Amino acid sequence: MKKNLNLLFILIALTVVSGVVWYFYGEENSTLSKNPLANFAIEDTSTVNKIFITDANGQSVLLQRDPNSRYWDLNKKYKARKDAVDLLLKTFKRIRVKSPVPASAKENMLKLMQTGKSVEIFTGGDEPAKTYIVGTPTADHTGTYMILETPEEGRSPDPFITHMEGFTGFLSTRFFTDEEEWRYTGIFDYPNLDDIKKVEVIHHNQENRSFDIHYNGQNDLVLHSRLLDMDIPQFDTLAVKDYFIRYKKVHLETYQSHMTPEAEDSLLNSQPAYTIRVLEASGKTKKMDIYYKPAIAQQIIDDSGEIHPWDTARMYGVVNGDDVVLIQTFVFDPLLIGLEVFVPRD
Repeated sequence: MKKNLNLLFILIALTVVSGVVWYFYGEENSTLSKNPLANFAIEDTSTVNKIFITDANGQSVLLQRDPNSRYWDLNKKYKARKDAVDLLLKTFKRIRVKSPVPASAKENMLKLMQTGKSVEIFTGGDEPAKTYIVGTPTADHTGTYMILETPEEGRSPDPFITHMEGFTGFLSTRFFTDEEEWRYTGIFDYPNLDDIKKVEVIHHNQENRSFDIHYNGQNDLVLHSRLLDMDIPQFDTLAVKDYFIRYKKVHLETYQSHMTPEAEDSLLNSQPAYTIRVLEASGKTKKMDIYYKPAIAQQIIDDSGEIHPWDTARMYGVVNGDDVVLIQTFVFDPLLIGLEVFVPRD
């Protein structure tokens, strides 16, 4: 009997606590759901056709949907990283208000957010359908301070703490404004190999290893020695085909070379170790010159204690004679093999 009474008291206590929680938080959530300036989400992100992000330092990026491509345009000059754009669209769809900013902190937070990022989201009209003012993360890094502005309601007088359903963390880092970070990193990107006419690989210090591969469709591949200026009559066709397929998807690491302008100029005026050039079926050419990158610290790479002067993880690349980039050796080493790999030994 006593045990049943204790259980009854516990159930009553839980009911009271649940009622108090519902009264305070349920009422608050109900109020937020009726406030249009607390509705940050865009349910149908397929309608989003333009995103303009600016920061307090005057940097900005313009992202525009290209209906004829799977990639968005970046600043009307480049392709944008698909993963970064997809993450933005996912955020727009799933962003929710976690809670209002406490009244005691509201005034101070509004001042701080005057230097926040602005994210204008367009869905076809001349005006942004929604604009986020993005502030700092919360102290526990599980929310982000934001203000919403819409054409119908204007700017919200109240900041909110936002989060994304199914994600623990803050959202502000998704709205970056560095153009080089936004640029699509695919350098040789040919899902359809028929878009390639020829691949040239030049070993500047070992010309005997340099070769061209001519592609005439299907399995029609021709291997050419650059040193001898002649087609190779017998070669490992499977090895050549496997090599050629690698050009379906080759990415550089980043457009941020982390070099000073003077160091970049010096690099551009020096001879590369390798050059890869792809002649497209359209007549356009893509070229990457590749340079060894000095090791940050000397590295012992074998049992004899030989010191290797070069970074074994990364190299420098120069895209079309202009952009200095960082590339990863594990991605590009398979492209930098020599002619001898394809020629059967006696």
